[in-house]
Amino acid sequence: MTKAQISAAVDRKWEDVPVPEWGGEVRLMSLSAADRGYIEAGTVVANGQNPQLKVEALKTYREKLVGLSMVDESFERVYTNKEIAAGALAGKDGQIIERLAAKVQELSAMGRFAKREVEGNSDAAPSGSSASA
Repeated sequence: MTKAQISAAVDRKWEDVPVPEWGGEVRLMSLSAADRGYIEAGTVVANGQNPQLKVEALKTYREKLVGLSMVDESFERVYTNKEIAAGALAGKDGQIIERLAAKVQELSAMGRFAKREVEGNSDAAPSGSSASA
């Protein structure tokens, strides 16, 4: 493949997820390589630090997952990195953020979904979401 072909390939999954508590639905997209690196780097750095830093990293992990993956109808991010870091989603219901974070992990084949994605890749039934942007 050429660099142009690779760059043009649409390879990120997305799904519109109902959030009745918010009066509608949000579009979540699998994390880009850069966003996934940002999330993972925060976890790695926190693991080598004092307990307070670990606590802070874990407290915002789910909010970062959701904020980095939430896009609008044009597939543009809803929240900037600065807004996410400032706690744009910190005041939202934790149960909702947890539910959305689990969906992001599923779309991005992270955490408990990583092994399942690899094992079930050839047998996986197609979902209603699309990889087109």
